[in-house]
Amino acid sequence: MADENNKTYEKTDAIVSYDGIFKGMYDAGLGEMFQAGRKLLSTGNWTAGRGKFEEALSAAGNSPRDQKTLRLLIDELDRYERNNIEAVVNATETPVSWSAVAGRGIERIDESMFALPQGIFFLDVGRPGHAGYQRLVGRKLLSDYWIAFKIPELFCSLVKADMILGLFVDQRISDSNVTLFYHPLSKAEKLRVMKDIVADERGANAELIHPFPLLREPARLEAGSPPEGWIVDDAFDVMLGCGEERIRAYSIQFLIEAGVERPILYDPACSTGVFLSTLQKAMPGSYTIGQDLSQQMANFAKQRVDEAHCANAIDPKIKLGTADACYVRFLNSEVVKTSEAEELFQALLPTVKPGGYIITFGHTPVLLSSANFKRNRDFRLCRSLGVAVDGTGIFQYYVMQRNK
Repeated sequence: MADENNKTYEKTDAIVSYDGIFKGMYDAGLGEMFQAGRKLLSTGNWTAGRGKFEEALSAAGNSPRDQKTLRLLIDELDRYERNNIEAVVNATETPVSWSAVAGRGIERIDESMFALPQGIFFLDVGRPGHAGYQRLVGRKLLSDYWIAFKIPELFCSLVKADMILGLFVDQRISDSNVTLFYHPLSKAEKLRVMKDIVADERGANAELIHPFPLLREPARLEAGSPPEGWIVDDAFDVMLGCGEERIRAYSIQFLIEAGVERPILYDPACSTGVFLSTLQKAMPGSYTIGQDLSQQMANFAKQRVDEAHCANAIDPKIKLGTADACYVRFLNSEVVKTSEAEELFQALLPTVKPGGYIITFGHTPVLLSSANFKRNRDFRLCRSLGVAVDGTGIFQYYVMQRNK
């Protein structure tokens, strides 16, 4: 079993699946160049790493699928360089003047529904219908975890200031693309927006929404996990653990601040059990119950949690009304489909005791929003965002508490 902490993800096979969130090469030779480029990036050698990807693209003439992946990757490197906020830039000293922003010209972003539409997000600042509410548009950049060679996905859950684009104006959706229009923000203004969100009760009055799921060509169906769940190896296990490092730290902080003692912690899609086991180590006397659609995942989890079951989350393997916290980590892009997400969520609500919490988040974007959650009258929505413990950014983290 691979060590759970401070590990680098490295797929040993020459071929990595391109489907969904995973980016690799079909051709073995190109795969070696791809891996070499990633290693160079992870050591800070950005120019040489980019050069290795460009070299691979030049050699990919007989592999159109690899050409598509490499072009996408090089575009993402360019986007990162354009939008990354340098350390010398400081947040504006005064709050952003939204009237001034609205007086600027309009810019646009276009995204294919078959590439990375899940990278686009809305950032709602304030509460709809209240004074000061604004809707911003953003686009994710390469994750620091990806750059460090910890995960194979280009993005992670964290949204930082440099990913904000500007003030939302309008949107258009075609049969293959989404286009959003916005008034641009300066880098200093982006930093101020993020600073204010982080300082505002740990992000209690803001929400991240990812409205556009990844579609597969040519059928235009949402990407999702295999019916039997994913196949796990040690490298995949390490990757899953790395991708949620910040979320695990925030989850521990939340439980401590909530004053939960000796809790029963339930995860209906526990994958390899790293999430639950990390919480258990931080919460003395806790009891962990996990289940997963994949028998192989459940077998991994049995080594880490008190109970592990193989079952679909729509059939909870826990006594109803007993969980202090139910962690919903799978109602996400490229895991389930939007049409399935609310039904699965409703099936899990009865697992939580009065006063207990049902908490929804994920390494990839959550397919539901506060509008879905607020319809449940037996619960109240406490917050919609989590904040990285170092204050560098925010991520989706919906906390609902069952009425006592």
